[in-house]
Amino acid sequence: MKVLFILILFLFYFYSHTNAQQYYPIDPTGKCEPYIGDSLITPCSKYLNNPNSIYVSSTANQSTAMLSLNLYFSLLGGTSASCQNTYTFATLCSTYLPECEIFIDNSTNKEIAMPKRVCLDTCNSVSKNCQITSYCNQFEPISKLPLFPKESTDYNLTAYGGDLNYRLDCYDPPKSNETIVIGYCPFPLIFRNRTIVGNGTGSLDDSENYGYTYVSEDSYCTIPCPAPIFSEKQWDNIFDTSDAISLVSLLCSIYLFITYMIINPKRNKYDYFFSFFVLSIILMSVAGTIGFSVGGTRKLICPEINRRGVYKDPAVAAAGWIFQFAIINAILWFSINSFELWFQIKFIKRKLNLLKFYIPAVLVISIALSVPLSVIGDYNAGLGNFVVWIESGKYQNWFFWGPLGIVLTIGTTFIGLVIWEIYKIVSSTNKSDFFKLQLKPLLNMLLIYLTFIYLFGYNFYIHNSLNGFYGSSEEFKNCIISTDGKDCRIQGPPYSSILMFVFCLRIYGVYCIVLYGYSPKTRSIWSNSIVFNNSMANKLKSLYFSSGTTKGGTSSTDIKMSTNNSSNMDSGGGKSSSMEPDDIIIR
Repeated sequence: MKVLFILILFLFYFYSHTNAQQYYPIDPTGKCEPYIGDSLITPCSKYLNNPNSIYVSSTANQSTAMLSLNLYFSLLGGTSASCQNTYTFATLCSTYLPECEIFIDNSTNKEIAMPKRVCLDTCNSVSKNCQITSYCNQFEPISKLPLFPKESTDYNLTAYGGDLNYRLDCYDPPKSNETIVIGYCPFPLIFRNRTIVGNGTGSLDDSENYGYTYVSEDSYCTIPCPAPIFSEKQWDNIFDTSDAISLVSLLCSIYLFITYMIINPKRNKYDYFFSFFVLSIILMSVAGTIGFSVGGTRKLICPEINRRGVYKDPAVAAAGWIFQFAIINAILWFSINSFELWFQIKFIKRKLNLLKFYIPAVLVISIALSVPLSVIGDYNAGLGNFVVWIESGKYQNWFFWGPLGIVLTIGTTFIGLVIWEIYKIVSSTNKSDFFKLQLKPLLNMLLIYLTFIYLFGYNFYIHNSLNGFYGSSEEFKNCIISTDGKDCRIQGPPYSSILMFVFCLRIYGVYCIVLYGYSPKTRSIWSNSIVFNNSMANKLKSLYFSSGTTKGGTSSTDIKMSTNNSSNMDSGGGKSSSMEPDDIIIR
C-alpha cells in the first residue's frame, strides 16, 4: 500500500511538472544562414556574436529584420550618448538577427535550428539607458511566450531524439559603455558630430553657442533651421514677406526723412519729432533688410541647414543691435509725440521747447537698453522666428517688454486724453474742422499704438503657450518614427499669427507714407525744393505751364499760391502736428 501511494505521488508530480513546463515550439522552416551584411545605417557585423550563423524562418528573414534595424539605428542617432554604445548595438542586432543554435537528429541527420534569444535583463538595461518603456515585456505572436526570456528557452526535443528539457541559455552581450557615434539621424533631424566627455552640460563642447540645437544634451542629432513648425513653402512665404515689407518700409521712410529733415527749409519742432520717429523706422527697416547682405532673411536666420544665426555672426550681431536700438527709439518718440499732441490741444496758448532735452534722453535710454545685450551676446536668431532679437526671456523682459509696458501705459493715457480733449472742444464749439485738423496725427498714433499692443500681447501668448509647444515633442518623435518625417511638425503658433507679427513689426514705414507721403505739407516742401527749382526744372515748368495757360488752364502762379495756402495747415504729416500751439485759433 505504501509503495502504491509513493508511485501515485510520483506520477502526480511528473504530470504536474511536465504540464507546467513551457516549451518554445520548433519551427520546421527554421534554418541557419550567414549574415547578409551591413546596410548604410546598420553596422551589425561588428556586434553579432556569430555572424556566420543567423536564425531565419518562413516568418522571419534577414531582409525584413534589416528594415526594422535600419529604422531603429536611425532613431538611435537621436538618442543620448548613454544609449549609443556597443552594448546597445549588440543587443539590438541580436534581437532581430538572433544567433542560430543547431541540434542534429541522429536518426535522420536532420538539423533542427533554434534562435538564441536576448535575455530579459539585457533588454531592460538597454531600454533604461535609451529611455524606452514597455518594450521588453512582449510575447511571441504564435507561442505567446516571452520574446525575452529571463534565463533560457526550453525545448522538447523528444520527437527528434533529443532531451525532454533541452535548455538554450539566453544571450547577454559583453558589457561595454564605449560610445559609438552612428553618424545618422532620422529625417528631418540632421547629424552633427560633437565632443562629449562625461555627463552633464558642463562636459559638452560649445557647438550650441554657435547655433546648433541638439535634441538632447548628449545627442548628435540637431534640429533643422528653421524648425519644422511650418512647411518649407510657408517658411519661404514668411521670410519673403518680411524681406518685401522691410524693403518697402525702408524706401518709404527714407523718402519721408529726406522730405521733412533734409530738404524742408522751415523745420519746426513737430517736423523734428516726426523725422526722428521716421529715422527710427529707417533703422528698423535696415535691420529687416540686412539679410540681403548674406542672401536674404532665411540665410541670416539660418546660415546652415541645422544652424541658427548667433551673435558671433557679424550680420546677426548687427541686425540684433540695430533692431533693438531702433525699436526703443521708435517707442520713445511715439510716447513723446503722444504727450506733445495732448499738450498742444490741452494748452493751446502755451509752448513747450523740450527738443534739446528729448534728443539726449532718447539716445541715452536707447543705448542703455541695447548696448549691454551686445556685450552679453544675447542677440541671436530663433529656430522658429524670422527676426534677430533678444534670445533670453529674462533679458527680453528687462530690456524691452518692461520698458514697452511703461511706454504703452503712458501712450494709452495720452491718446485717451487727446480723444477726450478733442471731444470736449468739438462738443462745446461745434467746430468739426478742429477734429479734422487732428485726425491725421491721431490716426498715426492709434495705428502705431495698436501694432505695439499686438506685439505686446503676442509675446505673452507665446510665453503662455510654451508648455504646449514643448509638450508636442513626443508627438513629433512618434511621427518621425512611424513615417518618413516629411510631414512631421512641432507644434507652434498659428501660421497666420506669424504673418501678422511680420506685418506689425515691419509696416511702420508704410503707415507713414500712406498718411504723410502726399500730404499738402509734403507737396509744398518738394515744390519749393531745389529738385523742382533749378534751371532745368524751371525750363520744364515754364514749358508745361505756358502750354497749360494757352489751353485755358490754371497759371503757375495760381498753383503755387494754392500749394502754399495748403502748406500753412499741414506739416509733419498732419495739420495740427506742424503748427505751433499759439497758431491754433478757436472761435
